[in-house]
Amino acid sequence: MTSTFARSAAWALVGIAGCGGTGPVASSAACGGQSADALWVASDYSSSSVGGLSLALGVLSDASGVDLGADPALAISRGRAFFVARDQSAIIEIDPHCGTPVSRVDVPAPPGAFGALDPQDVGVARDGSLWVPLFDVPALVVMGDNGELTRTIDLSGYDGDGNPNASSVAMVDTALGEKAFVVLERLDDSDGYAADQAAWMLRIDVATAFVEGTVVLAGRNPFGLMVAEGGVLWLADPGSWSDANEANAGIERFDPATSTSQLVVTESDLGASVAEVAVSGSCGVAIVADASAANATSLVTVDVASGAIQTSVANSPLSTAGYDLEGLEIVGNVVMVGDRRRAADGYPVHLFNMDDSCQLSPVDPVMISQPPVALRQVR
Repeated sequence: MTSTFARSAAWALVGIAGCGGTGPVASSAACGGQSADALWVASDYSSSSVGGLSLALGVLSDASGVDLGADPALAISRGRAFFVARDQSAIIEIDPHCGTPVSRVDVPAPPGAFGALDPQDVGVARDGSLWVPLFDVPALVVMGDNGELTRTIDLSGYDGDGNPNASSVAMVDTALGEKAFVVLERLDDSDGYAADQAAWMLRIDVATAFVEGTVVLAGRNPFGLMVAEGGVLWLADPGSWSDANEANAGIERFDPATSTSQLVVTESDLGASVAEVAVSGSCGVAIVADASAANATSLVTVDVASGAIQTSVANSPLSTAGYDLEGLEIVGNVVMVGDRRRAADGYPVHLFNMDDSCQLSPVDPVMISQPPVALRQVR
């Protein structure tokens, strides 16, 4: 499969100015009647880009050349998609059909907060409010679409150092109403964010913003954003990146119906730290990193029902010498994996067909304009 870069015309009309301003920044492109199979975010950590990717057509759009920040994340919630400009404390909504930026709001600082906020994720409640966990400030902020602060949930009491490092949020409809599940990494901020204590999951009632309870997670240092699949939430728990033999790290399954947590496979079983996970049916695919200084990455597969490793680091179809694999998604039976190593005509998003036994067969990659950071399907 080959592709060419299709740059969105909407971005010729407007630029985004640093951290300033709140409100619309561009009109949503019509997407040409096409719809992306997944959205992608890429960055060289000095500038960023975002767009849509089709398995049949390649890259549908590429919004780059404007100020999107240098530290992005890609959040999906209730059919809406958001480019999280973490270094700019901004949320840019993007068209879920092709990844074109639509509007931007600056994340409001909670009362008394100053300095960097470092927003990590966006959860959309049924009333349209946006729930945003902050990593550098001990708070979960709730805001309207126009950026106004409507609620602040103080998280300072959930870690002894005063900041539990909130990193991901999932909005879930339960038998007892809508709940927000928030991951607290609970790292040691004074010791290089060491994962020396258990991570927690908060369960918050959305209607009242009342914290109903905390759950001790099975794995430490839940990294990146949760993945919702099969009625449960999946987490990648690398623990310490310099240790590949930890029993309290691996691929974690959290059941929001029962607020229970378990590791379906441990880091010590895999022999590597789990950086990202994607799940489809009983097949789990993970990007893992070894414990060397380079944190070399590989692609592995696991039967998440039994915990059996189907593809190990030793027989991985894709391995790198450094921390190069970033961005992971499963669309149908196709696994997408981003690769930050430059090729002749761009940066590859590798594609693999996955069979019922979770085995991977490579097909031609798609090329994007910058090193990939995240790949997400809009559900």
